[in-house]
Amino acid sequence: MKREPINLLLYRWRYAIGYTALILVFMLAIALAGLYAPGGLTQSEIDTLAVTHSLGSTTVNLVNLPFHGLQLLILKLFGVSILTIKLPAMLFAVGAIVAIFFLLRRWFKPNITILAMLIMATTGQLIFLAQSATTQILYVFYSALILLFASLILQKAQKPLLWRLALAASVALSIYTPYFFYINAGLLIAAFIHPRTRYHILRRSQRLNWLGAGALFVLLVSPLVLGIIKDTTVLHELAGLGYLSSLDVLGNIKTLLQTYFWVQPVLVNDQIAPIFDFTSLFIIVLGGLALFRHRYTARSYVITGWLLLTLPILIIDPGLVALVVVPLFILLALGIETLLHEWYKLFPKNPYARSFGLILAVGLIGIMVFSGIDRFMNGYRHMPEAVGNSSVDLVLLKQHLAQRPAKVQIIATEAELPLYHIYARFSKDEVIVTSDVSERASTNILVSHAAREQLNRDDLELTAIITNDRSADGDRFYLYKVK
Repeated sequence: MKREPINLLLYRWRYAIGYTALILVFMLAIALAGLYAPGGLTQSEIDTLAVTHSLGSTTVNLVNLPFHGLQLLILKLFGVSILTIKLPAMLFAVGAIVAIFFLLRRWFKPNITILAMLIMATTGQLIFLAQSATTQILYVFYSALILLFASLILQKAQKPLLWRLALAASVALSIYTPYFFYINAGLLIAAFIHPRTRYHILRRSQRLNWLGAGALFVLLVSPLVLGIIKDTTVLHELAGLGYLSSLDVLGNIKTLLQTYFWVQPVLVNDQIAPIFDFTSLFIIVLGGLALFRHRYTARSYVITGWLLLTLPILIIDPGLVALVVVPLFILLALGIETLLHEWYKLFPKNPYARSFGLILAVGLIGIMVFSGIDRFMNGYRHMPEAVGNSSVDLVLLKQHLAQRPAKVQIIATEAELPLYHIYARFSKDEVIVTSDVSERASTNILVSHAAREQLNRDDLELTAIITNDRSADGDRFYLYKVK
């Protein structure tokens, strides 16, 4: 029977359609996660806003500057809401998932790429990082870009000058993020150790081709070098030296074990752990065994070096699990490839057994995908520690000011101030923010739950209590009138 043209067209574009659908599903997942699960702001996200707010002052904090600069621009253009606060992380996450996709396409077959991307796009860890308005997503973003552009260069893809410039820009900008200097240095050492990559970098015909990339690297790093010369605390922060004074090795190792191997769900660094289910861990371990079996390849050198470098960093700061997201996902893809290969090796000529193995693999991955989504959505919506850890006070404040538009003074604790400072800066509402409980800059005084304990209420008259059902302490704001 002659095939219809539409069927031929769909068959020809099946991978492109599948990849596009996966990226759209991931974008929808992080948008829903940011708005509904957990749907609020953690203290880490509020602390990030403090750095973004400081960009308007005379001194500029260069650490994680790309993220804070983008966040400041979005807040200035679109106002302050939970979505706009989280939007920079979402944009970096979309860029990261696209880069991971192209990276896997360079390293694996299309069917392996699709199966691995399905698991990745619905993994709780990646979705959480994608909607979290912190700089953690930069570790995933830069990791994916650096590995992708390096692979394009080594595999002699078209437009090599473009990929060299892109690699130089990615490496330079990544150095603005703490600990990435160590990662880049380790990757460079691994490249020089492996004979193929060493030859590609050092051979005489390639030396002049790196001049443009080197110049771009120096240009992008220059502001950071000048900032370090001006203020050595920048180098102190980039090197992660602040954690050494209070280093608790045993406690940090326990945190890492909870993050990856704990059975009972527990909240670790704002995130529900364990971040991988045991099926994913089994496939990752299988990928690690396959990596060891082919340990002489350039890919094995890079991934092994990356994991060995990040292990001491994670012991120093176990909250930086985003550093190993991309290597672990590569091991996941390698594990899926190994699983299918071993099954097909058992039945090299039996089409029924091969088809049955493929059905089992697809069924297993389907269970992992749906269980991952279910664990994430129900965990952040119903686990008391996770729900109470995310504040929706910004939503309550905006609703109150929409119902009662008037000049208002917000009294909050020092920890809460960055959120309200950034709101007052970009909002059309007339808002004054302070942590001084004795200050009276308006006849309407809105006091947060945390700041009310220190408030002297002798000259104030309570008029309203703003509540929600999301926190154990549902009384979030108290509205007073000055007597």
